[in-house]
Amino acid sequence: MIFSLEALKARHGDLLLLHYGTAEDPRLALVDGGPGGSYGEALKPRLDEIRGGLQQQGKLGADEPLKLDLVMVSHIDDDHIGGLLGLTDALLGADRPWLRTKTLWHNAFEDLADDAAVVAALPADDVPSEGADAGAVLASVTQGRKLQADAGLLGWPVNAPLKGLIQAPDAGGKSVKLDQGTRLLVLAPREAEIEGLRREWAEQMRKLRSKQASPAEVAAYLDKSPYNLSSIVVLVRQGDRRMLLTGDARGDQVLEALDAAGVTDGGKVHVDVLKVPHHGSIRNVDRDFFERITADHYVISADGKHGNPETATLELITGARDDDGFTIHLTYAERGGDLGSRLEAFIAGQRDLRREFGFERRADPALSLAIDLGDERVL
Repeated sequence: MIFSLEALKARHGDLLLLHYGTAEDPRLALVDGGPGGSYGEALKPRLDEIRGGLQQQGKLGADEPLKLDLVMVSHIDDDHIGGLLGLTDALLGADRPWLRTKTLWHNAFEDLADDAAVVAALPADDVPSEGADAGAVLASVTQGRKLQADAGLLGWPVNAPLKGLIQAPDAGGKSVKLDQGTRLLVLAPREAEIEGLRREWAEQMRKLRSKQASPAEVAAYLDKSPYNLSSIVVLVRQGDRRMLLTGDARGDQVLEALDAAGVTDGGKVHVDVLKVPHHGSIRNVDRDFFERITADHYVISADGKHGNPETATLELITGARDDDGFTIHLTYAERGGDLGSRLEAFIAGQRDLRREFGFERRADPALSLAIDLGDERVL
């Protein structure tokens, strides 16, 4: 069986390919798309490689589109959705579709908030200039709206086979079959959390509307609201192997979701692969998170922007573990700011402490790093 997670270079964002199935029937899912430039820099070249390899093996016709079982957006931030808009734009502009998916998983903001009116009132193209954060939030809402429109034009079903939002029940996760041996367990967001967010949103909007707030003021609240952390969190399972994909979810929310789904044992769980939340930002995790969730492989997608991955997060990982064979994987060795020197200082400090663990960084010009858990290799 094939079971591999591939983290493509996506600058400061997430861009993941999930490979599964068999050598005779390889399957593929795409989780997040990185920021806009990631499409041309990594996603398109890698999809072309995969498609070309399948054609050479006689598993895909020359004019046949590459088939994905799933395209999933964990949440609406440019560093997760921008590259997907590059993909849909390219497909809409192509003479014939060269890729298709069974479904797009995307929780649109207006559906999460259950408030289409306020979203419709936000600018469709231009964002206000009163603050970069406000503009970025409005832009993300607009991007989510465009992605859903593009999906409709491409004939991509949204959130199939589930109905409505991608969400987990308050007790237990929502299991979805990918193929005969691989399943997704949706852990978050949970129904009660969404209802709580909707109540808070309705109250805040009542206050903002009563004083005739500007779009910038609405966006400022959006940026501070829990919607920014309502990432889809999934546990991918194949036999006894597991990958935990967390998007930008907050660590305590991930732990609560795992407990609610009955995944933890004594409050703890071990997985083969943990995609570390929010690009290794210390704001989303604490020591308890890494003590309760341990992994053989920790994957962090970040290029130094906003200081990610933060040294404090790396130290939390190693501090929560014995020298028991785990590996930290990073999509960049150096890029923004002082990333390269910080990573070297971290390694030197761990060496002084005589810590033993793996530390791997994607090397240029490779498009990605891959963690293969199966007994068969991906293309």
